[in-house]
This record gives sequence, C-alpha cells and structure tokens, in this order.
Amino acid sequence: MEGVAQAGFYTWGPNEVEHVFDEVLSVADHAELAYSWDGDEPATATDIGLGDVLLLHADGTEFRIRFEPDDETERRLKRFLGLSTSARYLTGTDEHGDQYEGYTATFVDLIRRLSIALEPDYVSVRHPVKDVRPSPLEIMPTEGEFEIERLPWLSVYSPSLIDQFGWTDRISASPAWTVEELDTGAVLLIKTQEPWADVSRDHPLDKHLLDGDDV
Repeated sequence: MEGVAQAGFYTWGPNEVEHVFDEVLSVADHAELAYSWDGDEPATATDIGLGDVLLLHADGTEFRIRFEPDDETERRLKRFLGLSTSARYLTGTDEHGDQYEGYTATFVDLIRRLSIALEPDYVSVRHPVKDVRPSPLEIMPTEGEFEIERLPWLSVYSPSLIDQFGWTDRISASPAWTVEELDTGAVLLIKTQEPWADVSRDHPLDKHLLDGDDV
C-alpha cells in the first residue's frame, strides 16, 4: 500500500522531552536498531525542535521519530511523539500465521516497546491513504472530553482511558485480531490481520466496544 503509516502517541499530562528522548533511544538500543538524525543532531534533548527527526534504521529502510513540543494546553489529549514509515513495507501474514514477521513485526514491536516505556494514554495508527482515513473527529483527540467514533487498525489504550470508556469488562474479549495487555496494564488492539483490511464502522470490534454488542 502506498502512503505513510503514522502512529501518534498522546498524553493528558505534560510532555517531558528529556524523558521521552532518553526512552526512545533506550528502546532503539534494546531493539538493536541503528539511528541517525535527519539534519543536524541536537546538542541536547532540550534543543530538539519541531523539524528534528530521528531515523531508526531496519531491514534496509527506516522509521521516522518526530518529537512534538508541549503546548501546555489543559483538558486536551496532546500528541507528544510521532512514529512513521512507508506503508508499502507493512503486510499481513498468511492465513495460518498468528504473528507478524519482518518489517511489520518491527513496526508493531516499536509501538509496543514505546508504549511500555512512555506510558501514553492513547496511541493511534492512521490510515496511509487520505481519502480512506477516518476523519480527525473520529479517531483523533479534540478539545474537551475525548471520544472515539471509529477504531483505527492499531491502537493502544491506557488503563485510565479504558476505564473512562467503560471497556474494563469488555476489552479482553474484543473480536480483534490481537488483544494484548502490556506490562503497564495498557491494551494494544490490532483490528485486522492485514493492515487496514477493514476500516469501516461496521467491524465487529467497533460494534463490541463502541456500541456494546456482545461477541
């Protein structure tokens, strides 16, 4: 698939860039990914600007890490980190596969590792094709109370967000391809085995979590 796959990491709290930066480098080291900067390397974490991009190298291509500034806005779920890569390298598994392999596995593992290290309140992977994406009002944070109208292909929810949505007793039985509880108590959901195979609001996962339908 053409386009760019973007994972946004969001938090209700302040964006502590030094902590985020250190944890990202630690995750890259543990994942054994080489890294470099797109442009001049910032002297310190506090020197990182909106245009500075950290490149993580894997399997002959790269992931791009963008650090977002803290706008200190209250009562809003704020994006503090972006992870992106070319969607053409993200593929599903064969009909008998129960785990991703290669570049897709690396992408999902990076999201998992970063979610454990940074404990975001919400992570969402956008559809790479603009005309097919859910609108920002459907899956992206907005001012005031955060609600979701359509579930993305891959997402992560903190324990507090799960409780806010009233999913505590339902999420473990969700009809998603993957339902994984992380060490932090957050839950990683992968909606379909093939990335973006079904982005409709009629998917059983949406019906189960958003409408309260039984599995």
